[in-house]
Amino acid sequence: MVLHILGSCSGTEPYPGRHHTSIALETGGSLYFLDAGENCCHASYTLGLDQLRTEAVFISHTHMDHVGGLPHLLWNLRKLCTLSPENEARMRGRRVHVYLPDLQVFKAVYQMLLASEGHYQTVFQLEPHLVEDGLLCGGPLQAEAFHNLHLGEPAPGGAWRSFSFVFQAEGKKVLYSGDFGELPELLPHAKGADLLFLETGHHRACALCQELLDSGIEFGRVVFYHHGVEILQDYEGELALARRVLGDRVLFTNDGDRVEL
Repeated sequence: MVLHILGSCSGTEPYPGRHHTSIALETGGSLYFLDAGENCCHASYTLGLDQLRTEAVFISHTHMDHVGGLPHLLWNLRKLCTLSPENEARMRGRRVHVYLPDLQVFKAVYQMLLASEGHYQTVFQLEPHLVEDGLLCGGPLQAEAFHNLHLGEPAPGGAWRSFSFVFQAEGKKVLYSGDFGELPELLPHAKGADLLFLETGHHRACALCQELLDSGIEFGRVVFYHHGVEILQDYEGELALARRVLGDRVLFTNDGDRVEL
C-alpha cells in the first residue's frame, strides 16, 4: 500500500508550495482518492499516477478544501478516455464510486460536468454513495466510516455530515481522520492502526501525540497532514515538539510526499 500526499494544507488562504487536502492510495492495482482538494487531479497526474485505475473517491466532509478539486478529477477521467482507443477500452463499462456525506453536493458537481465539453458522455459510470456509519465497501480495499464532531451534532432527524475513515488492505490498517473534533472520537478506531493520518488544521500536533501516548492504545506511525497556519508558520519547531513525545514515529507531510506500508 502506498499513499501519495497530493495536498497537505488546510483551508487557509493560498499558501506557497501547498494545496488543499487530498491523498491518493494505491493498493491491489487500483487507485483511491481520500478527499479531493483543489489540486488533486493535476498533482496525481503529474506524479505519474494512472488515474484510469481510479476505483473510488472518499470525501470526509464537503468543505471546499476537501471537495474543491472533485469536478476536475471526474472531468479528467472522461478527458483521458478521449485520448486513445486503449484508454477508452480500459474504462468502458467501469464504475467509479464517489462516497460523500451529502449527495446534494454530488448533484451540483454533476451539473458542472454536464455543462462542460461533451455533456459528460462517458463510457464509464459515476456511482454516488451516501457516507454513513459502517462498512462502505470491501474488495482489495475495505473502507469503514464513522462520524466525528467536526461539524457538531446534526439537528434531530438530520444526518451526520463529517466522517473519519478506516482503510484496510494488504494486511495493513490506516486511519484517516478528516477534520475532527477531539481525539477521543478517533481512539476506538485507531487501535492497532499501522498509520494514523491526523489533521493539524484544528489541533497542535504535539498535544495530539501526548494524548495518543497517554491513551495506552497500540499504533504505528503518526502522519500529520491538513496543516493550518499555526503549523506552517513554525513547521520545524512544531515537528520537533511532536517528536519529543513520539520520536521518529511522527511524520509531517508535504505536497508530493510518498508514505509506504
